[in-house]
Amino acid sequence: MKVLLVDDYSATTDLLADVACSMGHAVTKAYCGADALVAAGGDGAFDFILVDIGLPDINGHELCLRLRASEKYASRRIFSMTAYDDVRERFDMSCFDGQLVKPLSLEQFESLLSD
Repeated sequence: MKVLLVDDYSATTDLLADVACSMGHAVTKAYCGADALVAAGGDGAFDFILVDIGLPDINGHELCLRLRASEKYASRRIFSMTAYDDVRERFDMSCFDGQLVKPLSLEQFESLLSD
């Protein structure tokens, strides 16, 4: 599976990439929304995208909306991750297929990649 991981905290991104790679997935990392959009605009499409809500340039919600606007990602699996308790009050999270709460459970992440 092709996986895109988007988080400005490199330690989280790198750890999740290691886990996904150990499971046999092809992983691309992006540390900001702009880099994620460039990666997503390349050839092919990612099967699974995990997006941090608190990105430094554009928030993860806006990134998800931009991805969903493309036919390429309209039905791909996109999950959010956040440490914000009030994320559902701040954003309409319906563009995401699900949400992971930081600190992440590696078991939950592995389970998502196994589906």
